[in-house]
Amino acid sequence: MKPRDPTDVDDARWHAQERARRGDPEADPQDLRVARALRQAPPMALPPDFAAQVAARARADAVAGLDLEAWLLRALGVVFALSAAVVVAWFGRGWAAGLAQVLPGGREALGWCGTAALCLLANGGLGLLRRRVGRSAAA
Repeated sequence: MKPRDPTDVDDARWHAQERARRGDPEADPQDLRVARALRQAPPMALPPDFAAQVAARARADAVAGLDLEAWLLRALGVVFALSAAVVVAWFGRGWAAGLAQVLPGGREALGWCGTAALCLLANGGLGLLRRRVGRSAAA
């Protein structure tokens, strides 16, 4: 069985719903009931300072959540960096020798790959430093 395409519209059904939306008494009673319910807004008894209360609560939640999230991200970053350093120290010599054999240019190309990796790390570190300095200057 072929699945139904969501862009296919049943024209007869659509026209029946439109008649009910316009309030045509000849329309289907269920469609009329749905159209009437959609026209009437549900009663709401919100306090006058509802928006201010929601904004204050959102600010408090954001401050509390950001502290925990920032701490967890830092901890995860440290764990990742340490595990990456251990893996590179443990398996690095084998990788370097294998890479030197595969890369065109051998050991010289491996040196350039290391230089490119260090440049990327330095660029990322400077970006983090700029963001941290900008955030502390704004505070």
